[in-house]
Amino acid sequence: MKLNVKNGNRGKVHIYIDGEYRYTVDGEYWYSEKWHKLKDIDEEELAALDGAVSFRRAFNAGMNLLSYRAHGKKELVNKLVAKKHDRASAEKAVERLEELKLINDLDYAEMAVRHLEKKGCSEKRIMQELLLKGIDRDTAETALLSLDKNSHKRIIELLENKYGKYLGDEKGRKKVFNAFLRLGYSYSEINSALREFEEDL
Repeated sequence: MKLNVKNGNRGKVHIYIDGEYRYTVDGEYWYSEKWHKLKDIDEEELAALDGAVSFRRAFNAGMNLLSYRAHGKKELVNKLVAKKHDRASAEKAVERLEELKLINDLDYAEMAVRHLEKKGCSEKRIMQELLLKGIDRDTAETALLSLDKNSHKRIIELLENKYGKYLGDEKGRKKVFNAFLRLGYSYSEINSALREFEEDL
């Protein structure tokens, strides 16, 4: 099979196999790899080239996503797959990003804990969120070590700073109660804190 290339705009290189367009890659990558020296390519080499290009695309897409915000490993793989990258290439790209220390699940989990704690989430809810983001349980438990485990205190603080003003009637009290349930607190935790708060008032 004949391998031909055409230079495109903004440093892009278009790859053709036997005259048919195959894909486009960035020139910096193309001319740094062995492929640019080939004029003829067999099936095995073409399969290897396909894999290399898929990895490069997934890697670049991962870098782009990380430029917006931090991601956990599993979350980033799933996003790449959702963007039509094959899973094998996505996983390989994310592994490389981890090797380059651009991804760290513990750092990401600790950041998520701080964010969810500021929102007033319970320890249980934070754990659920971390697991949903693809953080393994051991890493999630380590990240939660910094969390203030006093849920009663956290509910009281939320009542003082945010929710207490809604307790004037039964409708408002129900609204507050449901808000705490969504944050992951149990019925007993909420009732206990509400009693204390209303007694102090």
